[in-house]
Amino acid sequence: MLLTGRIRLKAQLNAVLIHADGSCENLGDMQLRKSRWQRFIEFVTFDQRGLVTLGGINAIATDLVSGTVVGLYKFHDSGTGTTTPAQTDTVLQTQAGPATRATGVNTQTQSASGTGSTTPAIVTSVGTIAYVSTLAITEWGLFNQAAQGGTMWDHRTFAAINVVSGDSIQFTYSLSIPGGGT
Repeated sequence: MLLTGRIRLKAQLNAVLIHADGSCENLGDMQLRKSRWQRFIEFVTFDQRGLVTLGGINAIATDLVSGTVVGLYKFHDSGTGTTTPAQTDTVLQTQAGPATRATGVNTQTQSASGTGSTTPAIVTSVGTIAYVSTLAITEWGLFNQAAQGGTMWDHRTFAAINVVSGDSIQFTYSLSIPGGGT
């Protein structure tokens, strides 16, 4: 998403389905579901598979000043909603995970380097959500607090991941932050 001048943030969400019997299924990149017109607009403008929300954009700006906000975005939640994400989203369409969101582990997996910062900094958040019923999970969000509420940083919808009681999904969210020289 183009934020200013030359700063572009690119985010990706991957998922691994962990079955109750312990077997795992790597589901790979969770593509945002889009209409034909949305895909056309995206092709003409820039590659955007998810939407960093207004709350997320404001959090970046706040953290640049105080250094205390962005690191709080580590709480993963999921749901069964199918409406395409919008920048004004503040909650999942239909929350389906446990009442307390899964706490992710945030790490910087790559530092910016190179002339003009040609290699971006990459931050990842890995969170595992356990399920106690049969569901078709179709949405995911990253939040700044474990309890319901807070601010949603990113919201994704994707093809259904079917889970049964005892299954869990490990979501890996990666945010690429290139320097001003790219």
